[in-house]
Amino acid sequence: MTMTIRATNTDILAMAERVLESGHHTARIVSVSDDGAAAEVEIAGDHHTATVAVGCLVRPIPQDMVLLFTDGEQAFVVTVLERTASNGGVVGLPGGRNISIEGETITLATRQRLSLRADSIDLQTKLFAVLADKGTWIGKLYTLIADHVRCSARIQEASAESLTTKAVARVAVIERIDSLQTETQAIRVTGIASETAHSKVIAVSEDLRLDGKRVTVA
Repeated sequence: MTMTIRATNTDILAMAERVLESGHHTARIVSVSDDGAAAEVEIAGDHHTATVAVGCLVRPIPQDMVLLFTDGEQAFVVTVLERTASNGGVVGLPGGRNISIEGETITLATRQRLSLRADSIDLQTKLFAVLADKGTWIGKLYTLIADHVRCSARIQEASAESLTTKAVARVAVIERIDSLQTETQAIRVTGIASETAHSKVIAVSEDLRLDGKRVTVA
């Protein structure tokens, strides 16, 4: 018994749509793998699997309109054409691979905020300059090693639970007023302590003691 199957023009068109012809196509992203290396796209109601091209630096997300290229065997997402789901975007290589930016001059300009997040940040430069109206450093350990450090500020404040300063030679120049307020002050000088002043006043509420083998007051 022979059975004849007749295919209508609609069936033939539907079968043709399932096979992508070589060339470029516009497609809609359905889903993207976790590493961003592969994506499921929709073309004319049919779903296809495509590889995100290395040159597609803007990582596609669902609902993106993308440009698809196929050679008849494999399909590639070339670039993102339109994004309606979100205004944000991620720039990176598919598969979470390393990316480097190289040039004579590279400028990053943002209108509001620039954020750097990493487990480790290495900075190698001959000249490092930071210009800011307000700066904040927060960390459990901060280490600065340099041959020469110069700090110039109109107002400088330092606040710490414990502060230790060690130097071979220290010179402090105060042009106007030097004010110290503390609960207890202990000064130990192993050599010679010399102090010169035009006028000096020592005021204590209880006891004043001068202890030494020789005490000379002139």
